[in-house]
Amino acid sequence: MRMGGLICRLKLDRVTDVKTIALVNPPYSFWSPEKNYLRPFIGTLPSLGLLSLAAVLRKRGYAVRIIESASLGLTFSQTVEEVLREKPRYVGLNCTTASIDNAARIAGAIKAVNPQILVFVGGPHITAIPEETFRRYAAFDYGIAGEGEMAFPDLLLRVEEGQRLREVESAIFREGEKVITNPRRRFMEDLDCLPLPAYDLLPFFPQKYRPPLLNYQRGPAASLISSRGCPQICTFCDRSVFGNRYRYFSEDYLMDLISRLHHGYGIRHLIFADDQFAASRSRLLRFCEKLARAGLSLRWNCDARVDSVDPALLKIMKRAGCWMISYGIESGSPEILAGISKGIRLDQVEQAVRTTKEAGIRAKGLFMIGYPQETESTLKDTLSLILRCPFDELNLSFLTPYPGTEIYAQAKDSPSFTEDWSKMNAMNCVFRPEALATGVLEKTYAKIIRKFYMRPRITFSYLNLLARSPDNCGRLAVGLARWLVGR
Repeated sequence: MRMGGLICRLKLDRVTDVKTIALVNPPYSFWSPEKNYLRPFIGTLPSLGLLSLAAVLRKRGYAVRIIESASLGLTFSQTVEEVLREKPRYVGLNCTTASIDNAARIAGAIKAVNPQILVFVGGPHITAIPEETFRRYAAFDYGIAGEGEMAFPDLLLRVEEGQRLREVESAIFREGEKVITNPRRRFMEDLDCLPLPAYDLLPFFPQKYRPPLLNYQRGPAASLISSRGCPQICTFCDRSVFGNRYRYFSEDYLMDLISRLHHGYGIRHLIFADDQFAASRSRLLRFCEKLARAGLSLRWNCDARVDSVDPALLKIMKRAGCWMISYGIESGSPEILAGISKGIRLDQVEQAVRTTKEAGIRAKGLFMIGYPQETESTLKDTLSLILRCPFDELNLSFLTPYPGTEIYAQAKDSPSFTEDWSKMNAMNCVFRPEALATGVLEKTYAKIIRKFYMRPRITFSYLNLLARSPDNCGRLAVGLARWLVGR
């Protein structure tokens, strides 16, 4: 065993007195019970960060509860009731920009009932702009920037013992009116030292947790992460939590996890949530060979760059069960791709999608519109690329300058940017390019969606998938029924 892993395991094995901590994944700010008919369509996968953190805290002796309000569709009041029912000493909230307002509401409601409960927050939003967030939300007691598995238990121990917090790496706290952000802890080197994620703590797992509609053929399904960090430098992406250096779990660790998901929970489809699943070709080849030899008859999805795949790699990925690859392409304009430091060419896009289809793997295109350089001409370029590539699925969003990104730093003081955290969810147009009106962007968004999906090839492919997938048929029926009732 490597020395780093040994030290990590020794730290994880340290046991404290048993205390209850409730880990909460708040719903996004745009969510409401009235929109529950959308839940079958957009997916209900859990927070992988909370699953990892829960496993570590449990190993350290805490009684841990996970409240997946975002995935289970709990209302605000139901979420607060669930937390208070556990009578926790601590509450941990996972905060994205789109959920930070609801996290603060939950924290405030909990403290209104029991001010003695301490609220800890973490996640990408807190990591990116801790001081501004803590100044805005007084209900947050402490925070952790970056990876939390080692830093959070250390902070808890210091708080419990009443010690000074200045020496706790990655800690965020208050001294009077001042918000203190301690230096960041080094990124974890040996990811295998982490215990397996605590899926057993998820209520109703795996039945209530599903990928978006038509993004899998048969369930039950589970999401997992096989690596951390992204080596790319795209200006729209926040890498503040996991950094730029690519680190990954070993093939043995992953196979142990996958085997437990398959044999313990009947999982038949996996969703790899890595930022860049194919960042290391040699590592991916080893993993796919091992997975193929295991003979588990699993299917899986992943994300990849178009310049990270080739026919030989796609062949072994298919043999190992790969069902769909989502490619982050972003735009059909070479000028925009250069401006956002994407580092890919359009010919690479077309080649990757073609070879993916030839390998028998579905291809999904991930695109955004509304970049600072966007014009009506670049929007036409994007639509043209989408229609000439044989994508099976499309994900289109509005550019959102999330805190922690280079684009956020550029746009923060611009009158074209509406920095309303509750609306920053990639579904609202919060940034307006200089050359375009917001209305033009919104109409173009609807046009691209309509042009892509209203084609016979796409319609028949979905009908075929529905005919072969009772899971998807059932979810579609539930979603439509909820929509009709809510009208």
